Amino acid sequence: MKQEKKSAKPGTLVIDATGAPVGRLAARIAKQALGGATIDIVNIDLCVITGNPERIVEKYAGRRHMTQKANPEHAAKWPRRPDYLFKVILRGMLPKRTSRSQEALSRTMAHIGVPEKFAGKAEKFVKEPSEGITLIAICRALGWNK
Repeated sequence: MKQEKKSAKPGTLVIDATGAPVGRLAARIAKQALGGATIDIVNIDLCVITGNPERIVEKYAGRRHMTQKANPEHAAKWPRRPDYLFKVILRGMLPKRTSRSQEALSRTMAHIGVPEKFAGKAEKFVKEPSEGITLIAICRALGWNK
């Protein structure tokens, strides 16, 4: 007799990213999104990339200005907004070129600040705050004006 798999679909998660390391946060979210969860991340602009702030800004500024020699319009696009930048970082943690990863990325939403519908519902990310530079500081150094 075959055992049936439990088809318990994970629910919606709301995560507060204040002070969380970006890499650890993205890795955990990628794992949960691949499992089928719908995830909303609030305060994404306050999560931290650890390391030397000047080097981090240089690295992302260099990525924004990379062009392809043959056709500059085909170069990779790096965003300035913190929520879009996090989505690009998250996309790098998902498997490449699969429909499963595209669905997982579409189930994930990053929000700058806390929208009204998520006020008081967010779970704090468990890792202790790290030293480094926040996503909003990186994006302002890249020219984001908000």
